[in-house]
Amino acid sequence: MPENLSLEERITASLGSLTPKQKKLARLALDDRSFFAFASASQVGHETDTSAATVVRFARTIGYAGFPEMKNAIRLELPHYLTAVERLQARLAAPSLPDDVYQQVFYYDIHNIQQTAENLSIPMLESVIQSILEADTILVVGSGLSAGLAIFLAHSLRVIGFDTRALTGHGLSLATEVAQVNSGTLLIAIDLRRHVRSTLEAVKSARRAGALTIAITDNRVSRLARRADHVFEVAAEGYAHSLSTTGVMSLLNVFLAELSYRQPEKILESLRRVDETYRQHDLLVSE
Repeated sequence: MPENLSLEERITASLGSLTPKQKKLARLALDDRSFFAFASASQVGHETDTSAATVVRFARTIGYAGFPEMKNAIRLELPHYLTAVERLQARLAAPSLPDDVYQQVFYYDIHNIQQTAENLSIPMLESVIQSILEADTILVVGSGLSAGLAIFLAHSLRVIGFDTRALTGHGLSLATEVAQVNSGTLLIAIDLRRHVRSTLEAVKSARRAGALTIAITDNRVSRLARRADHVFEVAAEGYAHSLSTTGVMSLLNVFLAELSYRQPEKILESLRRVDETYRQHDLLVSE
């Protein structure tokens, strides 16, 4: 069966070979896709008075490699923009058993890393790494969920010798910082799903000033992505109400690793200076 078929097309094509129990599963899959996308095989079986094994066989019968692959395909067909309330309602409609939650969370994070790796354009990565090496100043913008990611990247870049600041504020404070950018500035904006207006405005202002802009986002066609010079698309699907930042962190670690290999001497010297400062000021606890 062709891999690009939708759920409905797969079920229609397989209808003649489905058992009565599998037809019941097919109706549920079409009628309540959010439930099917986030429930375990056991929960789907319980809802349809079948078994987990029947659910797995049903997924394979309609052309998926297994039930996890079927759930992932259904999630990709769901509307891309779901509010936190809608996301939590979908999960509550399919509550996981306590001993199953950790497996679901790990599954989502592993999937996010894999999808982010598949989305990565190597030529664009190489271009951006070179731009980081050549930039006079680097600004990393992020608000809300993205603020911690911005702080992590800015701190990590400072430690290895780059003039970097994290901008996690809004309104006037952010606008004042961005007003100082010039053609020697590199601005990296991190923003996921429900995009923050101040981050979008920061990118627009930076581009007007001649700065190079990079967007890290989970939607390549968002307004933020359309306004940046370079776009890295990450997978950020989460199990609970919030998004997962695992894919973003993996991408940021790729940046840092690439930089470490491009200029090892400079970065080693910077790390030595940081380490010496720690020792001079007795900042670390000795074991």
